Amino acid sequence: MSAFPKNRLLQMLADRIVPLGMQCFTGNAALIEVLGLTGFDWVMLDAEHSGNNVRAMEELVRTADSAGLIPIVRVSDRHNETEIRRALEAGAEGLLIPMVRSAADVTFAANSAFFPPKGTRGICPAIRAANYNFRSFEEYTRWNNSEVLIIPMVEHPEAVENIEEICAHEDVKVLVFGAGDLCYAMGEGTQMMKSPKVQAAYRKVLEATKRHKVAVIGGPVLDPNAQACRKALDDGVSIFCLGLDTLAFRRYCEQTVNEVSRGVEGSGYTRPPVPPSGFPDR
Repeated sequence: MSAFPKNRLLQMLADRIVPLGMQCFTGNAALIEVLGLTGFDWVMLDAEHSGNNVRAMEELVRTADSAGLIPIVRVSDRHNETEIRRALEAGAEGLLIPMVRSAADVTFAANSAFFPPKGTRGICPAIRAANYNFRSFEEYTRWNNSEVLIIPMVEHPEAVENIEEICAHEDVKVLVFGAGDLCYAMGEGTQMMKSPKVQAAYRKVLEATKRHKVAVIGGPVLDPNAQACRKALDDGVSIFCLGLDTLAFRRYCEQTVNEVSRGVEGSGYTRPPVPPSGFPDR
């Protein structure tokens, strides 16, 4: 049996199982373990908007592996060759590439991720992803070049314009539709999927992914419920990424504060509700 099994995310799609993931900004090992214990399949380890750095990433990937989660790393920049390489050396099975604008951006990421002759990545057997083993390094490079996912994030108007060439790229098997950044870039503020412009872009992207058989990561990120999940599935989303650890904890805290405030009403005690600004008065 190979020491480097098939990419589990792609295998789940082939078996018509809907993979479920969450974004992890905290870099907290306990929260990653909780995801594995509660039935999640993959975790997005963020390095774009959080404090997770190169040294921390390997420990987070190791935790995800031990929790049975597929580790996907979002790098900080679409043109950061070193960060792409180091995320894969840590053991990531896929990379989220932010702010992709064209197929050329995908090619840059692919060249950075894949070994020759497919790409231009430099070799090193003394890494976690290769099991620290020179004897099986050639097997690892073959696995890397066939199984690692390059996942462009479509979150810029130029990416929507160039969606056909992005989806046609040979290394694009999965992509993300990023409604938040796209909405702001279109001048639509925080409307996200309520914006007609974003809705039109969403339809255009989904039509292209269907033509090119590219899987889409999405779903009701901020407010998961059964009805919204089914709609996303019917739209063409086949991989769910629902929730974000810091936002989920904030929501739990808000609900707790408000429940306590309601619970003490009429008791002779008082408790203020969640501050409208989100910050307590000083």
